[in-house]
Amino acid sequence: MTHTECLTSSNFLSSSHFVCYSSPRETLVCSTYSLQADRSRVWACFGLMASSRVGQWRSSARVVSTCLLVTLLTCTLRCSECVKLSNIILILTDDQDVEMGGMTPMKKTKELIGDAGVTFSNAFTATPLCCPSRSSILSGKYPHNHLVRNNSISGNCSSVMWQKDVESLAFPVYLTKMRYQTFYGGKYLNQYGSKDAGGVAHVPPGWDQWHALVGNSQYYNYTLSVNGKEEKHGDNYEKDYLTDLVLNRSLHFLEERSPNYPFFMMLCPPSPHSPWTAAPQYQKTFSDVKAPRDGSFNKPGKEKHWLLRQPVNPMPNSSIDYLDDAFRRRWQTLLSVDDMVEQLIKKLDSVKELDNTYIIYTSDHGYHTGQFSLPIDKRQLYEFDIRIPLLVRGPGIKAKQTLQSPVMNIDLPMTILDIAGVNLSTVNMDGQSFLPQMAPSLRNGTERPFFLVEYTGEGYASEDPSCPKLGPGLAHCFPDCVCEDAFNNTYACVRTLKDGNLQYCEFADNESFVEVYNLTADPHQLENIVKKVDPSLLQIMNQRLIKLQSCMGDSCRNLK
Repeated sequence: MTHTECLTSSNFLSSSHFVCYSSPRETLVCSTYSLQADRSRVWACFGLMASSRVGQWRSSARVVSTCLLVTLLTCTLRCSECVKLSNIILILTDDQDVEMGGMTPMKKTKELIGDAGVTFSNAFTATPLCCPSRSSILSGKYPHNHLVRNNSISGNCSSVMWQKDVESLAFPVYLTKMRYQTFYGGKYLNQYGSKDAGGVAHVPPGWDQWHALVGNSQYYNYTLSVNGKEEKHGDNYEKDYLTDLVLNRSLHFLEERSPNYPFFMMLCPPSPHSPWTAAPQYQKTFSDVKAPRDGSFNKPGKEKHWLLRQPVNPMPNSSIDYLDDAFRRRWQTLLSVDDMVEQLIKKLDSVKELDNTYIIYTSDHGYHTGQFSLPIDKRQLYEFDIRIPLLVRGPGIKAKQTLQSPVMNIDLPMTILDIAGVNLSTVNMDGQSFLPQMAPSLRNGTERPFFLVEYTGEGYASEDPSCPKLGPGLAHCFPDCVCEDAFNNTYACVRTLKDGNLQYCEFADNESFVEVYNLTADPHQLENIVKKVDPSLLQIMNQRLIKLQSCMGDSCRNLK
């Protein structure tokens, strides 16, 4: 992005200066920051030859004064309405699906964000598991580039290596360079705050206010890192319910921030992750609701990877009762998130920031409850686990839009940085901004023709304690020995929407198993058509997958 740098003092090496450029609102934005002793940038600002020697301009006050005057006049003329950059809020839920009705309880959210802006009907996660997915959101990278494999320290979740190599270049770092005031509240990464991850004293770079959950999602009886200090919480609803605490602290941040600079908030409530503890006022809602019985519910995993062929079918009544209860309680927890969205928007309106704020609502991945006879979890390659909700409102976005453009969670940081005015060519990420899709009057851009979903399976080296008879290599098994994961549940999929609604997946196992689905003819992925598809199409999809699995940065976007 080109911009004009306007010096506000003749002391070129230490002065403050303005950066003026087109913002997503089609106004010219001027933000101040400290000028570093970078002579080449000063010459570029004045439009002089880059090869000019520093001593020449030092010895010619008249030339310098003229250049300064011309530059200031240019910036003043172009910057007829200098406003601060737009604010941005990212609300990230935990395990919220879209395929199984996960947005049904979110009536206020759909009205206040979706109806006021855009709903993406084809939003996907790069990987259907918490820590790898959240690492993709923070880094803008596919898992094969950020190297987080699962939710454990050994799987690189919030490890020292992650902190050094990836977290140090996460998108909040760029926001602070643009003078954004930043706030984080709620769940971060599953191993955050553990001893091997540096404990609560570790505050990732880029955050001014840090209120992060230690470990995995909880609603009560948890520990926070508050700006690097341990803060323990109990089970008092008014003081400790995590979703409400995140809301209240974000509202306090809005009251205390400086109105002279933009802000970014990332709010990460635990809902609807287990243990599914609803607020007291919502514990009796949805009492007659059951998990959806259509599509692939309670169907056998015929002609699928062996892990999908092992569940008992039909499911026993005890499993169905269990997943129905989980389904209801998940919805109950989401009602507090719906309240969070309402209260947050009311606050933004009261402080006169609503019209200058982008609000993004999404989840880290989807979820399943009984699909293909798997009781409850995520991790699988199917639509119910990889599709996510994505709603956005903000300046320049027309209301009541539903967009078909395929977008991914690795696109979130690039979109946020695009809104913030960061030069995206300087950012090493795999995703791409979807600002052009939701606000085409503000940005030009293209849709991706296809994309990657990848996952590294997880299994115990010894027998799972719940099912010793199954032997080693499995994990997350239920008492009836239905397991949700295994070492060789490792796969990579290429997904297309533009040239055929197809999914092609390869497993890293001793069968070299392949699954292929035509989602136009078979939206619930009941039939693996790998043996029926033209071999030439399989070859094309295989070549696309090879490219995606080795892509980095630009090569993940420049695909044909």
